[in-house]
Amino acid sequence: MCGICGYWAGTGAALPDGTLQAMNATLERRGPDGAGYFEADGVGLAMRRLAIIDLEGGWQPLYNEDRSVVVVMNGEIYNYQELQARLRERGHRLATHSDTEVLVHLYEEYGDSLVDHLEGMFAFALWDRSKRRLLIARDRLGIKPLYYSEAGGRLVFGSEIKALLASGSVATDIDYAAVDLFFAHNFIPAPLSVYRSIRKLLPGSRLIVEADGASRVERYWSLPRSVTVEVPEAEAEAAVEASLRSAVESHLVSDVPVGAFLSGGVDSGLVVAMAASAMQKPLSTFTIGFGASGKAFLDERVIAREIATRYGCEHHELEVQPDVEGIFDEVIRAFDEPFADDSVIPSYYVSQLARRHLKVALTGLGGDELFGGYRRHRGIQLDAELGVGGDVLRAFLAVPARLVPESWATSDAIDHMKRFVRGGGSRAERYADFLTALPVARRQALYSDGMRRALADASPAPLVIREAYEYPVAGSALQRALIADQTVYLPDDVLTLTDRLSMWHSLELRVPFLDRRLVELANHLPDSMRITGGQQKRVLRDIARRLLPPSVVGHRKQGFEAPMGAWLRGPLLPFFDSRVNEHTVEASGLLNWRVVKALRDEHVSGAQKNSKVLFAVLSLLGWVGQRNRMP
Repeated sequence: MCGICGYWAGTGAALPDGTLQAMNATLERRGPDGAGYFEADGVGLAMRRLAIIDLEGGWQPLYNEDRSVVVVMNGEIYNYQELQARLRERGHRLATHSDTEVLVHLYEEYGDSLVDHLEGMFAFALWDRSKRRLLIARDRLGIKPLYYSEAGGRLVFGSEIKALLASGSVATDIDYAAVDLFFAHNFIPAPLSVYRSIRKLLPGSRLIVEADGASRVERYWSLPRSVTVEVPEAEAEAAVEASLRSAVESHLVSDVPVGAFLSGGVDSGLVVAMAASAMQKPLSTFTIGFGASGKAFLDERVIAREIATRYGCEHHELEVQPDVEGIFDEVIRAFDEPFADDSVIPSYYVSQLARRHLKVALTGLGGDELFGGYRRHRGIQLDAELGVGGDVLRAFLAVPARLVPESWATSDAIDHMKRFVRGGGSRAERYADFLTALPVARRQALYSDGMRRALADASPAPLVIREAYEYPVAGSALQRALIADQTVYLPDDVLTLTDRLSMWHSLELRVPFLDRRLVELANHLPDSMRITGGQQKRVLRDIARRLLPPSVVGHRKQGFEAPMGAWLRGPLLPFFDSRVNEHTVEASGLLNWRVVKALRDEHVSGAQKNSKVLFAVLSLLGWVGQRNRMP
């Protein structure tokens, strides 16, 4: 695990001496154990290392036998031992026990198709010195990040935007369509970034630069296009359990201790149960709770303790007070662009807690997106089940729904109900509405005149959720919704958040639910194994009944989020006001102070819950402030 960066000078001017080192220095938190460099042929490759596998021999860059192929990688290849054995049988001489080294030998065997043989999370850059071609690839689900920029006959790339900016060769003009998408979703979907000149390599894609400078991006893996396979439910459930157990066990491969994040939910509970059962030593687990959270916010620490006790874990807990002021600037620096999922707060603290004890932790992320764990999944399924009757129900509920006040606490149940009643448009548009924090009309009102003019001149923002929902798959409304989540929300929100904040603390997070084989299996399940009679993630709950305490299976879903609504009416409000005021809003040139203040006052009074947009405003202004201080 590490961070990578590099450049291809191509037909452009060579980068100044020391540029590669400056780029790599920005990634030190991703890999504090050391650095490695390759610089020749008009190409530079660099990495920062977090030593986890082959502690002595796994230093990168790594080469093939005659050093004609060189590679740097961020991530882990979980089937590397099987690949090593296969490569040795075919006559390859491996100099290390590192998972990264298999890449150069697989390239000798399979060329660009080497990615088809990898099971893991990765972003790598491989330089073929004899053919003078560069291959960059990202894992199938987008667990590990990769940014790139092409301009002036050069290409620069890296695990984080800050590495590209340190090259001094990247323009920093804002992509206003990306800012608009940020306020729509609280994150910026790939391939866009906040900078017009920088793009994100899509999950399951590779970027190839040929000797003549011709470059192309191509997909090497996509989510299934035909989803449901009819098999007996008992057989399908056994396959899911076996696949998850196999994924968890493969994710335990490490030469340093491995722990796990543990909430009171089914997903992390199953990961902990299976990991603890496979280990010879007690598994270290990490749980956080919240202070000043309001009565409706469920403290899951008691339930997490039950799981930890059942499996003899070495359990660690932390109560988080809303000291956002103390970590806010660090969080902004970790992302390099606006990002406003308020789960950044608990993710920061649980990563910090885990890193005090170890370098690697498992997480239950991905279970909701594979098996239907969000309220919006039940909403879109209900909408499809009701058919035309849904329009009748929405009309009947329209007036009372408008009169129901949103909760002062943290639950979004009222908001989801209002979105369901609102309806309108195609089912793809209705699902996109579930994932839209701020509709277009309200975004336009929020923006300054200058921002609106810039948007009018910019290329239209892609309708990413709707397009993902309309993915050519022969499936139900629920299956389409899950594909949309796995295509956009999972890599660009959930995985972006966890990668940046875990790596900010030099902690590797592993995601067993996103093992490629489990993902493909899950996407072939019938809807009844995901949601039945209002029970969500049914197949996981059925497995959990055998492995976890009853309290885990029965309690309501909360999600790994901060009680931001309550905090912005109480302990966080003074900090918000110090950062979001007439001066900072007007100075940004992006927002309308009158509208921002109205949203703030409306939220504080309890008339309307505006915590998502207010935290987005706070995050955007934090990013603007740091951008203005860049050299």
